[in-house]
Amino acid sequence: MKHLTAAALLLGLGLTTGCNKPSEESCRKAIANMQSLLGTEHLTEGQDMQGEVRRCKGGSSKEAVECAIAAKTLEQLKACDFMKVPSTTSGK
Repeated sequence: MKHLTAAALLLGLGLTTGCNKPSEESCRKAIANMQSLLGTEHLTEGQDMQGEVRRCKGGSSKEAVECAIAAKTLEQLKACDFMKVPSTTSGK
């Protein structure tokens, strides 16, 4: 009985940790919005974004992705903690 309880607990932990991962569709929307805000959407037109989508799904939270989808400015996007957004200043 103890083994069954431990297995159920581990399964429950596995399910809860995976729940905060964004969907592929959400990642695609967030990446497209980020490219639009950065003005780089024309540079990747027609290219497969699968690598970026995998990176998003593995390293971003649902909240960060939803924030990036809703961002209307670069400042809002930077506040989302979504992937790495380049700085607009050179730092010199």
